[in-house]
Amino acid sequence: MKKRTLITFCLILAAAFSFQTMAQGSFALGIKAGYNSSKFRTDNANDILSGNQEYSFQDAKEEAKGGLMLGAFARIRLVNNLSFQPELLYIKKGGETTFSGDNISTTVKTTYHTWDIPLLAHLKLIDLKVLNIYGVGGPVASFVASEDNKWSDVNNLPSLSENMKNAQWNFQAGGGVEFGSFNFDVRYTWGLGDASTELERINNNLTLSIAYKIFDL
Repeated sequence: MKKRTLITFCLILAAAFSFQTMAQGSFALGIKAGYNSSKFRTDNANDILSGNQEYSFQDAKEEAKGGLMLGAFARIRLVNNLSFQPELLYIKKGGETTFSGDNISTTVKTTYHTWDIPLLAHLKLIDLKVLNIYGVGGPVASFVASEDNKWSDVNNLPSLSENMKNAQWNFQAGGGVEFGSFNFDVRYTWGLGDASTELERINNNLTLSIAYKIFDL
């Protein structure tokens, strides 16, 4: 899976270089790091124990989990203030969910790491000479690298489990400030489908990051 992800990113960069050679534009390459806060939204709490006649869950309370994000990006100017920005990111995601019902409750703590490939449009909104204000948005392909799910013990219930889907599409939007070789931005990522194979759970993420352009042509 990791090899496939890296190959995909290399193909994206190759396409980006082609765009750059055809258009009168600039090319930038850089590294980035940041903090990611992710949270699940569970829609089928009532169905988790559908086969149990004695107990059932009526509610799911969600809490966010934080983690680091590391990666690299390329930026290829297409026309005027519009650029194409592909990225390759390694991100820690997850969440904590407490399922509760009549005289019963259990908590699942989910942590997983993904290789994300955002394919973003980068639009310079305001040019203040000293700094630029920009917006970004586009789809994100996400591939699970590892995962860990821990359920609290619940007496008299069948064992509960969850596995994350190997791949998923998301949508990301945000904005930031560019100052010299540094970028500071904030983004929100919406899951476009269930992140779990067993449960109807969508994972959404809020990311704060700082990036540094290694070179800018």
